[in-house]
Amino acid sequence: MKQTFPITGMTCGNCVSKIEKRLAEHPHISSASVTLQPPEATVETQQMLSDDELNGWLQPLGHYRVKSTVIEPSLPAADTTTYRPLILLLIYLLAVISAAMVATGSWSTALAMRLFMGGFFIAFSFFKLLDPRGFADAYRGYDLVARAVPVYGFVYPFIELGLGLAYLANVAPMAVNSITLVVMAVSLAGVLRAVLSKRAIRCACLGTVFRLPMSTVTIIEDGLMLAMAALALVLPH
Repeated sequence: MKQTFPITGMTCGNCVSKIEKRLAEHPHISSASVTLQPPEATVETQQMLSDDELNGWLQPLGHYRVKSTVIEPSLPAADTTTYRPLILLLIYLLAVISAAMVATGSWSTALAMRLFMGGFFIAFSFFKLLDPRGFADAYRGYDLVARAVPVYGFVYPFIELGLGLAYLANVAPMAVNSITLVVMAVSLAGVLRAVLSKRAIRCACLGTVFRLPMSTVTIIEDGLMLAMAALALVLPH
């Protein structure tokens, strides 16, 4: 991830050298380049760094201060073509559920929702686990919990996997639906905040395999799972 930090307090080439050397020693910075005109530092980071983090890191040097701006890669437009992988995945899930309903010989809303949610979580966790670090970095860009506790980004795919298996096995449905309700509510809050900010933010719902922009589609996706978990709590199991 590339970040640019305008820096105040620099007056000469010696300042540039000191700051560049100090930034290069940061454990989460792989490379750093500092210029006097314009007065800024451009760093390649393993995870998003805040102003406070870097200001604390530069404090031993004296009066230098930073204010960050993230250089975000361009994302495709939010249209049907862009979301084709997500649409295909949902179609496949619906086809599998339809086949299962035909096999049982009758329609059960509770069973259909349980199978859909199980398949949804397992499929989405699979794509996230193809690149756990990449997902965690992208997820931290908008999820409220992952921003505060970075390790949550690494744990989240396994939470999805566990929920998916629990739905398919029909294990402790009340507890599983309650956990899903909380997890999806927190996820939806972060998505809503990201969409309302009107920034070009990458959606990590399918990991880093596909470049999907954050949009109302992501809100619908999380909102649907939240609603299904709430409905499952009141339906007979």
